[in-house]
Order: sequence, then structure tokens, then C-alpha cells
Amino acid sequence: MKTSPTWIRKTAPFTAAAGLLTLALTGCSPTAGAAGDPSCTPKHQFNTITKGTLTVSTYDFAPHMKLDGTKLSGVEGDLLNEIAKRECLTVTVEASGGAGAAIPAVQAGRSDLAAGDWWRTKARAKLVALSNPVYLDQGALVSVAGYKTVAELDGKKIGSVSGNLWNDEFAQVFGDKFSVYQDPEAVFNDLAAGRIDAVIDSVGATTARFEANPIKDAKIVPLQADARIPVTAHPGQLNWPTKLDNPDLTKALNDNIEDLRKDGTIAELLKKYGMDPSAATVGEPNML
Repeated sequence: MKTSPTWIRKTAPFTAAAGLLTLALTGCSPTAGAAGDPSCTPKHQFNTITKGTLTVSTYDFAPHMKLDGTKLSGVEGDLLNEIAKRECLTVTVEASGGAGAAIPAVQAGRSDLAAGDWWRTKARAKLVALSNPVYLDQGALVSVAGYKTVAELDGKKIGSVSGNLWNDEFAQVFGDKFSVYQDPEAVFNDLAAGRIDAVIDSVGATTARFEANPIKDAKIVPLQADARIPVTAHPGQLNWPTKLDNPDLTKALNDNIEDLRKDGTIAELLKKYGMDPSAATVGEPNML
């Protein structure tokens, strides 16, 4: 199956041999954490690369991660800032090298964790430790008509972008009614013009797109499972990869993730950034 850069980033492993380790410190966020505050008691004990600091290798990928200079926001950014606060840490952002450098930075011990919509995959688990799922990177059914299920698309013209994991299965079910486009601009232009009836994309990517380029009356509906298309039952589980030899950090992240899920913070932040709060319900951890 042909893969787009986004699909490669989400599913393929990156290794230090990729030649992408020209890393440079980009600064600390003054708003996150409480390092150096003697009254702050961390929830867990674990080692970080720099004492009192949580170093995050990431890149700008709204709505999951937003970078404003040295400050993190977006769903993941806000969550990591909150975890750093609970663990009496400040946050250092490592953004040089973009997406391709994020996981190699973890492998090489240049950052504590990677963030930016990284999915739990079997290939990735050989290189780095995977945290518990934070939330789901849900597929999206996007239409002006407001279709809610795949069954409602029978007989309709549907588009998707090259590289999406569901393309082969949709093509088998919908035949020539299903078209694969080489870039998102083309498929959403056809939706806006009424040349197709629906687009299958991801909730996060479409939400970010519509912030800058909305389509009148278009609705983003999380893709529901359909027995004819098995992959719809297994959306990507976003996680924060850490170094294999730092299990205490992974455990601390896992504990914090579950606390943030139980107190409703993850669902609230998904809603804040325009995503469906149901993505906070991740089910059992799995790997693609």
C-alpha cells in the first residue's frame, strides 16, 4: 500500500540511523512545572535527561500539538504541561528536525519522550517503550449531509487521501464509488464543490483544516465501526514513546494518563480543541 508522509509518521518506526539527529535545545516553557520549588512534591520518582526538566521532542501538528516559540499547547501540549506540573518539572521543547527527528531523539537519549500523534505500533515497540494510550486518533466521516455511519454511504461518491490505512478496504466495499486523491486539498475541494458526497479522513486533521479552510455546513463525525471494513474498529491509539531503559518514566506517564482520563481532563481538552471527547475512551491497549 502506498503511504503518505502522515501515514509514515504515525505508523513507521524511525531509527537513529536515519541521519536526523542534528538536535538543538530550543528553550524552556516558563509556564509548565514547578522545578526548584521546595514546596512541590512530585507524584513519582524517575530520572530525566536534565534534572528538574521534562524534555519533549515534537513538532507543530495541530490540534494534537501546537508550538508557540518555546510553549506547548494543543491537546497533547496541555496534557504534558499538566503532567510536568504534577511531577514538579519544567518542560523543554526539542523541535529541530521535525517529525522525523522526534523518536530518534528519544532513542539517542536527547529527549525524554516524543509527542505529536504517535501511534502504538508493533514496529515502534521494538525501538522505544510505548506509554498507555492517551486518546484515539479517530477516523472521520466528513460530509455536508451529516452522514453518521458507513452504511449511509452506500451508493454515494466517497473520497480519501493516498496512504490512509482504510483505503484498500473501502475500495473493496465501494468499488468505483470510492476515489483516492493524492492530496487533501483536492479531495476537500471536490467535497466543497459537491463532486463527492463524503470524505474519510481523521478527526484531528480535518478539525485543524477546517479552522483555516472551513466548508460550509460540513460536519465531522467520528468514523463508526463497520463489519465490512474491519480497520474501522481499530483507530490509532496515540501514545508518548520513551526510552526502553527508563521504565520508571513510562510508569509515571501511565499513572498520570489514567488519572487525567478519570478526572475528565483528557475529554475536556479534546473538546477544547474541537475534537470529539469520545476519543478519550481508548479501550484496551493494542498495537497496529
